[in-house]
Amino acid sequence: MPSTTAITVSQLSRLIGLPGAPAIIDVRIDDDYNADPRLLPGSDRRDFRSVSNWAADFAGRQVTVVCQQGKKALARRGRMATAGGRCRRIARWRV
Repeated sequence: MPSTTAITVSQLSRLIGLPGAPAIIDVRIDDDYNADPRLLPGSDRRDFRSVSNWAADFAGRQVTVVCQQGKKALARRGRMATAGGRCRRIARWRV
């Protein structure tokens, strides 16, 4: 059964560039980003610790949150939903 809290890389890749495509938020910590500074195309890097300050910017939108292991993304998904965003995390995006 598919998860309602995750989106696969292949699912996300089919949505990129389409109307209503989700905003992609990269919440990796600086150490993780410095170890691998590549960004997903179209992603916006934000500080996961201050999600309450920026979550409202995505109210009413589809949002996909990505981090190194998925733990911060999963935790922030709840806060994004509280702010009115429909949020999923990317499942197993590392190769």
